[in-house]
Amino acid sequence: MRILVNIDVPDLEHAIGFYQSAFGLTLNRRLSSTGAELLGADAPIYLLEKAAGTPTGGPAAGGAVRQRRDYARHWTPVHLDVVVDDVDQAVARAVAAGARLEDPPITHDWGRIAHLADPYGHGICILQFLGRGYDELGPASLRFTPAAEADFEALLALRIEAMRDSLERLGRFDPDRARERLRGTFRPECTWHIEADGERVGFYCLRPDGDGLRLDHLYVHPSAQGRGVGGQVLRRILQDADRRGVGVTLSALRGSDSNRFYRRHGFVPTGEGEWDIDYVRDYVPVDLHDDPRPAQAG
Repeated sequence: MRILVNIDVPDLEHAIGFYQSAFGLTLNRRLSSTGAELLGADAPIYLLEKAAGTPTGGPAAGGAVRQRRDYARHWTPVHLDVVVDDVDQAVARAVAAGARLEDPPITHDWGRIAHLADPYGHGICILQFLGRGYDELGPASLRFTPAAEADFEALLALRIEAMRDSLERLGRFDPDRARERLRGTFRPECTWHIEADGERVGFYCLRPDGDGLRLDHLYVHPSAQGRGVGGQVLRRILQDADRRGVGVTLSALRGSDSNRFYRRHGFVPTGEGEWDIDYVRDYVPVDLHDDPRPAQAG
């Protein structure tokens, strides 16, 4: 399958000049007095001269009112993304050619993007990928390695950073208390580092507890949050619990976002303390032939 990009414009000659100057496209051929093919992008771009006020599309179905072309700034569900090596230079070039800058370049995990409009009211995004590009938005490739007693200080620092916002919001941020709480439940033989693309981004502690499992800790560094890391880890833990036919219990800080996270994954509250809410998630029978990877507790 091939994709062709068609752009309605009110003045063909003006549009050819704009898209050549703004994005370095070249005029390949004229299709008629009202159409032109531009090359230089991954897909050919066809500029089609259509007068403002003319009706769009074919005959309206079901008595619907046909829209008329309007080249003032308008929103459409489909727009152009122009990928460049340097977003700042590309924005300057497009603006010099006649584009209107609506939002200056901002930086995301995946890259930088600016929002513009061409002289005919069409929205255009100019973006520059950084690092892994859109792969930064997808699930990270995770690896789990066992922790050791010597890792305590590093894990404590990670836990503090992961919980800092929630604790400060509740007025309970206290590094000494954080050390005390982690030390009281730290069991290196049940603790696993979470690594994403070779970098340690979190850890969890899952230990046997009566007839089930207890998730004492699950923390993801703020720099890796929002990438689905916590969800992947928790699904791994729950799949293993289901395979064993046991439930999982945990406690979450009252008022923290972690409560919504655990509820989304099937945990239900069983009790509340002064600072924490207790949860349980009973096992869900699964087909043992699925053979999920063990989460390594007990």
